[in-house]
Amino acid sequence: MATSAWMHGNTAMRLTEGLVSVLKEHRPEYLSEVLANYREHGVFSSQGASDVAGLVGFSNAKLSSSKTRFEGLCLLSMLVKDSSSDLFQQHCLSWLRSLQQVIQSQAPPQTIQLAVNILKDLLQYSCQLAELAREVGLNSILGILTSLLGLKTECELAAMEGMKACMIYYPRACGSLKNKLGAYFLSKMNSTSRKTQEVACQGYGHLPCLGGLADRSQGTGRGEGWTNQIQCLLASANGILAQIYQGSETDEAVQYRGPGVELPFPYLDQTDPLLLLQLQHRYTAVCLAIKHTFRADPASAVHLPVRPILNLVCRALAVNSKSINLTAEGSLRLLVLPSVHISTLEVLAELITIALSVRCREWVFTCVGAHVTLHVTVGDMQSMRSVFFVHLLSRWAIESRVATMQGQKMLTT
Repeated sequence: MATSAWMHGNTAMRLTEGLVSVLKEHRPEYLSEVLANYREHGVFSSQGASDVAGLVGFSNAKLSSSKTRFEGLCLLSMLVKDSSSDLFQQHCLSWLRSLQQVIQSQAPPQTIQLAVNILKDLLQYSCQLAELAREVGLNSILGILTSLLGLKTECELAAMEGMKACMIYYPRACGSLKNKLGAYFLSKMNSTSRKTQEVACQGYGHLPCLGGLADRSQGTGRGEGWTNQIQCLLASANGILAQIYQGSETDEAVQYRGPGVELPFPYLDQTDPLLLLQLQHRYTAVCLAIKHTFRADPASAVHLPVRPILNLVCRALAVNSKSINLTAEGSLRLLVLPSVHISTLEVLAELITIALSVRCREWVFTCVGAHVTLHVTVGDMQSMRSVFFVHLLSRWAIESRVATMQGQKMLTT
């Protein structure tokens, strides 16, 4: 950095004081630019140990007062990003305690969001240092998660982002709170905010990765837990479809016969005139959760229930505008139909993405309705994907239906 050579302790402190004077104005629109300018001076990297210790102390002093907490967090965000490995390891645990105190203080949402952003950096960096990671996992994670679970509703997005960071970087340490986290994410999957719903589904998708490779409390391993979660989501999706499509399905409609149990979503008033819209919103959430569970890596061999997934796809796409009686609730049922189809196709797209991954060596897709069989291996999966999608989507768009599909995974690693 150009100005680093002439940076001295007094100058660094004056720069920091100048930064703090700006932060006191609480003008977040200028925050990223001001912090970037401050970091450009290389304040931390160019200072001696005593000067850096002074900056750490200055940040801690700001954090200790509710009136200056925001300024302290801004300084801490840069300390975390720019400090040396030794300094980071020395102060990481105390920084985590400070962040937990900020979260517990029920500070304004802007302050909580900044604290969570710093928390994500701390967890990402600390998990790469074996000895420090053990201390963080044993002494910090459960307390932080408990504080995040207690945040008020207006901070729910920041809370879920913090929970996700704990789950991603310290999955084993989160195991004992798996049920509480699951209940929290499930309650937010009904949110009318698309962003909140998406983050909640992401968090729910990570649940099978928590705890040890063998979950003693459940008597199952991560891989089995992953499969069980997929089955429960499929059971829920089919249950919701049955309500949305009531009176529109034929006797040949494929029913779910798997071991999954429907998720304990909050009760919906069956007399509500907007019930179908609420069910469509819930179906979207379940499909999102299926997608994000697909993407989660439980670090264990898994069994993917291909046939029930494809049965769900067929069931959802078998109903079209011609199937729906437009009397009574039929017009509202027709209104939500495109959203149901789109959410379902996104699940199918994610399934095909998994088939393209290195974990699946060979798959067989049988398109019974079109009398087409595609034997696809890793070598030719990429070229076949576009052909398969064109075939599938063109039939859906032109005929408003998709042929029944069945699938069987041939080999997994």
